[in-house]
Amino acid sequence: MMQVSTANAHLSRRLASPYGSRIGSSTRPDTGRRTVQPAHDEKTGLVTRVEIAERLGISRPAVSNWARRHPDFPSPVRSGDTELFHESEVERWLSHRRIPRPRLLAGEPADTTYADRFRRTGRTRPATARQSAGRTVQHSDADDKRAVTELMGALADRVRGPAPMTDYVHLLLVVMYTRHAEPGRWHQVDEAMRTGQDARDVQGLLRFLGEIAQETLRRHGDRTDMRSSLLQLEPRSWDDLVTVLRKAAATGSGAFELVWDAFSAREGLQSAEFCSPAGLASLAASLVLSPGEQATVFDPYVRGGEMLAAARRRLGYSPESLYGETLDGRLQAVASLHLLHVGVRPKLTSNRSDRWPPSREHRADVVLTNPPFNMSDAPGPGVRTGDWPYGAPPRGNDNFAWVQYVLGAMTPGGRAAVVMPVKAANSVNGAESAIRRTMVTRGAVECVITLPPNLFSATEVPVALWLLRRVEHPVRDEVLFVDAQELGARLPRRRVLQEEDLDAITEVVLNWFDAPSHPETPGYASPVFTHGLSVVAVPRAKIKGDAYSLLPAHYLGGGTYGAPPSPGRLVEVGTELADRAEELRLTNPPLAKVEARYSPSGGAGGWQETTLADVCHIQAGPSYTRLRTVERSVDHGVPLVFPQDLVDGRIRSTSGKRLPWSVASGFAKFELNPGDIVCVRTGAQQQPALVTEAQAGWLLSSNVHRLRVSPEAGIDPRYLHAYLCLRHARDWMSHRAAATAAPSLSAAALGHLPVRFPPLAQQLRCVKLLGELRRRAEAHAAYGSALDLMGAELAEHLLHGLLEPA
Repeated sequence: MMQVSTANAHLSRRLASPYGSRIGSSTRPDTGRRTVQPAHDEKTGLVTRVEIAERLGISRPAVSNWARRHPDFPSPVRSGDTELFHESEVERWLSHRRIPRPRLLAGEPADTTYADRFRRTGRTRPATARQSAGRTVQHSDADDKRAVTELMGALADRVRGPAPMTDYVHLLLVVMYTRHAEPGRWHQVDEAMRTGQDARDVQGLLRFLGEIAQETLRRHGDRTDMRSSLLQLEPRSWDDLVTVLRKAAATGSGAFELVWDAFSAREGLQSAEFCSPAGLASLAASLVLSPGEQATVFDPYVRGGEMLAAARRRLGYSPESLYGETLDGRLQAVASLHLLHVGVRPKLTSNRSDRWPPSREHRADVVLTNPPFNMSDAPGPGVRTGDWPYGAPPRGNDNFAWVQYVLGAMTPGGRAAVVMPVKAANSVNGAESAIRRTMVTRGAVECVITLPPNLFSATEVPVALWLLRRVEHPVRDEVLFVDAQELGARLPRRRVLQEEDLDAITEVVLNWFDAPSHPETPGYASPVFTHGLSVVAVPRAKIKGDAYSLLPAHYLGGGTYGAPPSPGRLVEVGTELADRAEELRLTNPPLAKVEARYSPSGGAGGWQETTLADVCHIQAGPSYTRLRTVERSVDHGVPLVFPQDLVDGRIRSTSGKRLPWSVASGFAKFELNPGDIVCVRTGAQQQPALVTEAQAGWLLSSNVHRLRVSPEAGIDPRYLHAYLCLRHARDWMSHRAAATAAPSLSAAALGHLPVRFPPLAQQLRCVKLLGELRRRAEAHAAYGSALDLMGAELAEHLLHGLLEPA
């Protein structure tokens, strides 16, 4: 063992340095010892053998000796090549070991244990989250949305290279956390960005960011090897990396959830992986928590931490009583960084040894959770064995296993908000029907809210919010059913719950909960339609008579005519129509003025006639044989342009096929630049497309040609594109392509296409006029779509009798 002077030296260094030493490593094999679930008030951090030794003032070999000699020494968990120990387990083990008198430090009483010293030296670590943050810049939601759109677009592919998208998202979240929560460390990152120069500095900067994140996460019990994750990235240049870091650092606190939501939508994540929309999380917290309330809050499936972050916002302070579990260690890092970002010390675990433990020693007052939908860890027919107080759930679907786990995690009288798939409310499975019966008769179900469709970017599964209470007998004789399917702003491919939607639902539900003590509040004994909601309170006896269905539509529906439409929706559609009309007025001059801008030509003076090959370089795409030997990906790399991507003279999107970054450099001659024109080489002819800035760096597929105008040709690329879109030019290309067995147009044949063009100044006037007309046509199309929406919504109001023609 060490001498006292050496112990004091180790401990003095530990107390002087808030971050301690570098993380060490060990190759000691896992002993398979059981990991104990920490109590709510215990530390959740992770420590290495080196850190244990430094905090105790002993040598690292002494810690290894303890582990070898004592079978009950805590078992390690691994993060890459590093062994880590749960702080709470180490402290518990040390609590039975007194420090020998010769090794006591000044001021330590005779009965001091190693646990006492371990606790005291652990208090010197830096403050978490916003406790150490400086002033932050205010950002608008619109600014954050624009920044995240850019970060998750072409920049993502340029920085991650062949790495999975998850590693790139880790980079963004680490930067956002460090910038806002650890300004001192961010200053070091900023200095590195200013002094770095080229690709040689890329790995050093990524490694530094990874070490910041790894150190932070381990303090809070997360063993994610963040350094290795970030080092998987292969930015195309130093400038690309710095652009992403600065853009991510300039965002506000709301961008964190926007990044994770965009990742869910882009990657098509499964039910177990995608995030909970911010509006849904806020609604859940508002229905079961009160501002300033002292409550223990638990999320048994924490995802990206959205529910616990919403709980913190609802409570209005950062409590020490927010806890979470995750069965997917990959998401724990995201949740930890998210919670630190909003000022919450994360207490998250991912070591639940029993998926469905029959009992819990520690319970919560409130549970908020969005468990995975319609998934299972136990496939097959029949029901499960075990302790299920409301009935054994079926094998093959965990929906009602999660519900019972939530109820078991609460204190008596505790309340929960659980996101459930709509179909769970009236499923015909016998085991699930029996569970619903028990829950209804024992008062566990208090309210069911059907939410708007398409709330999630990554799935179209319709969901409901179930409000539960852990009681043995019903507190109310009714269950409240709310249909909120008509609420939410309609965005492309999804709906978003807005503040007014959340207020409408919260007011109705909380008023009903308060009704027993406030007789003046509505009881909803019969269906009520208000603020776009349909609401009714149904006696439990009636639910029994309807096979214990918990589907709001079963008890609502507005008679035979359907629920009336939302007045707010009519206002929303009317505003959209007015906006499109104003855009039409401002973007385009009156038609008479447009007509006045062209007149009969004075002749063909100055016009030139030549062939396509004389004015541009024609490059065919790479051979099919060459591309076929390259592994393609829909996840990362440089997009490939195919004939089906050419729509209305533009490259609308790509077919999802990409060339990995590792081999894309070998296809540099097939890159696209702004102003290039793409034509079909093989297959049915499409209108040629003009390449924009957004498609710079994309690659040709085997089935297309690239036309690049020669600088000395005297023809504007936009004019040439318009010329190639003329009927006679497209017919010329179609006829030449159809002359072969399979439609195909070679570069040599395409080069013979006749081209006729005026002086450059006249070309530019032509391009300007045609561009204005196209913008006018697009504005008219948008206005027409808005008119269609207005007509459909107005019909709902007129034919329900809510409005009548003037």
